[in-house]
Amino acid sequence: MSKGKSSGVRTGKPDLLSPTRRQLLGGAAALGGMALTTTLMPRRARAADRIPLKVMSWEQFQPGEKDGWNNLFKKFNDSQSKYEVGWTGWPIQQFVSNVVIQAQAGGIETDILMATPDLAAETIRKFKLAEPLDSIVSDLGITPSGGHDYLRLDGKLYGLSAIDVPFALVYNKALFAKAGIAQPPSTPEEWVAVTKKLTHRPDQFGIALTNTIADGGEWWFQLQNFCLPYDGMWAKGKTPLANSPETIKGMELWKALYDAGTPQGTAEGAIMHLTADGRVAQAWGVTPTVVVLRATNPKIYPDLLSAQPPWASRRALDRIHPLIAMKTGKNVDGAMEFIKFALSPDNMAGLMEDNLYVIPPYDLAAKSDSFKQFLSDKPWVSGFLATKQVSPIDVMGDFAFVDDQFGRIVMQNFQSALKPGGSVKAAMDAAQKQLEALATKL
Repeated sequence: MSKGKSSGVRTGKPDLLSPTRRQLLGGAAALGGMALTTTLMPRRARAADRIPLKVMSWEQFQPGEKDGWNNLFKKFNDSQSKYEVGWTGWPIQQFVSNVVIQAQAGGIETDILMATPDLAAETIRKFKLAEPLDSIVSDLGITPSGGHDYLRLDGKLYGLSAIDVPFALVYNKALFAKAGIAQPPSTPEEWVAVTKKLTHRPDQFGIALTNTIADGGEWWFQLQNFCLPYDGMWAKGKTPLANSPETIKGMELWKALYDAGTPQGTAEGAIMHLTADGRVAQAWGVTPTVVVLRATNPKIYPDLLSAQPPWASRRALDRIHPLIAMKTGKNVDGAMEFIKFALSPDNMAGLMEDNLYVIPPYDLAAKSDSFKQFLSDKPWVSGFLATKQVSPIDVMGDFAFVDDQFGRIVMQNFQSALKPGGSVKAAMDAAQKQLEALATKL
């Protein structure tokens, strides 16, 4: 499922182009006594007089999320007269590669970078282009969530979460009840059995799993979790572990679920529509999965719940997308000021409520009554909150810096295991050899 590309925009927002009450009153005052106002009141800086701040991201291209970010930008621009924040960047499909090209050339051309987990690790650990943000944490009195650990280097924190998309099991309680299943599965064996019971091809499928190479990164982000059911890792340092017993067992679990109840060979978008139509009972996905399903078919929303991963450790990947102040930016002070503004409880709560982000970067519910109320009517959040979160960086070793290449190798080889008579072990053995070759280039 999608790793953070939610659709469905909240309604009832003010028109960002309409004048505010303050602006209308200001205009009336100017008409009645322009000379007095000019003499006694400080002139508000025009946009042309301000220092421009650039946020490099993909969010400005996301229909379900850009409005919330634009609201935050407007709040910041209205809150002071020194800076004017705006967008730069590309859609997510081109984003990481374009940023890495700039980094390899010596600097990323922005003041604030919003990064995917692997890109954040490269920016901080490999390219060393980030400014520490510990002063912001101290000033706001917040404790970043445990998922921030990979953003630390030499005891300093270099990123603060803007979007947090953890994985968990999403399920349709109505389809579970119809099948006489009282609780979500809690072990791998139960998970496969429940998936078989919920599958009645072609009318109903037990689980939504992305499963085509055309869906690229979306499939890898999901597959990446399946080293965890049996406490495996994809790599340790520069040593790939794709054919370790633990990883092979995890991938065999994925294949058992695929055989038991997945719409096989179906594009992710089509699977999402089947799920929204009430024809898929479970999804291994991230929080935006629920947002997309609600936007596609609001009637299904009351039936959606989430559960911890159905394996002993209850660990699942958590993809934190942090804001990073760039040391090569033109306005480091402005970057720090914007990140502090964005992470302030009232502003962060507003962004999360606008965009239906439900996993906060710190204990936001304790600092914001509005966010606490926002969570109170969303029972589907409980499984995500109960899951033990693991950063993708923690399971990738030194391959975290080439996560996309690693994933392509795994997916291309794993395809052979999905054919009739295909062997997971043979596929992962082949992947291992290619990954060992990749290790020599790290």
